[in-house]
Amino acid sequence: MCPYKAGAAWKIQAPAKLNLYLEVFGPRADGFHALETLMVPVRVYDQLCYSSGCESSSCDSSSSGEPLSLRVRDARRGNLGQTQVGPSESNLVLRAAHLLADKAGIRPHGRFDLIKRIPIQAGMGGGSSDAAAALLLANEAWGLGYSRAQLQLVAAELGSDVPFFLAGAPALCRGRGEIVEPVSGMPRLHFVVAKPAAGLSTPEVFRQLRNRKQVPDPLEVNQQTNRLVDSLRHGALASAAALISNRLEAAARSIAPWLTHVRELFQSAGCVTQFLTGSGSAYVGLMRSATHARQTASRLRNRSLSLGVELGHVFATSSC
Repeated sequence: MCPYKAGAAWKIQAPAKLNLYLEVFGPRADGFHALETLMVPVRVYDQLCYSSGCESSSCDSSSSGEPLSLRVRDARRGNLGQTQVGPSESNLVLRAAHLLADKAGIRPHGRFDLIKRIPIQAGMGGGSSDAAAALLLANEAWGLGYSRAQLQLVAAELGSDVPFFLAGAPALCRGRGEIVEPVSGMPRLHFVVAKPAAGLSTPEVFRQLRNRKQVPDPLEVNQQTNRLVDSLRHGALASAAALISNRLEAAARSIAPWLTHVRELFQSAGCVTQFLTGSGSAYVGLMRSATHARQTASRLRNRSLSLGVELGHVFATSSC
């Protein structure tokens, strides 16, 4: 993600992500689960814009123009959400900006405008990506001069996926997600994504793991993710398909049995492999090419209609 100037405002494109691999270990002392995941950013973007609301040429990063606020518009529905002023647990953009302002010792001000294209409650990291985008925009707009490494420390306080989006590349993430190891040499990958209308609660999906009898061995998991990365780097999609997995998928299906029907549709659609991303509810097929992805997305839309299965929004995309 790179902020850019557009007149007096700052703008940034915030990508979604997909988890090609996700393993969950035992709970940590802080209540989070330790995990290992391979994530790739994909070409589905929210757009975040920041304007200072300060008309005076004497304004600087420590002055207060209008109180910091956020307006949200759903690009698919065209509706404009209510303007929000203070940070809340569900509002990662304002939480991110307020946290950065606190670290820098300044008063936050200005207005964020967010255009949402990444589906919500999908496991595609929309809120986390928006938070990372807010850190980058505020850092530039307020002239703070924080490095990416410094912003990574702030991002880790906001959520498990936020540091990944600051890295701006495919990455292996560990800990609770805050330990980010960028992965180079990855080819462009093509996907079909279906986002059913129903979402899933991430805490509820994780709670379904409590009764597991065995926790995976970290060394074996690390070896598997390394094999997966090597397969993808060499374009060996069939080998990669055997390694792509998500520990949360079975837990999500126990909460939402209809995900089994979604999986069956993907299995019959000619995907290289199929998987749940994050805690869902978005379901993903890995495809051989962009053409294959577009054609399969069209077939899935038509097939779901004929079978009466509600796949919701179905689209093709690729890694970036």
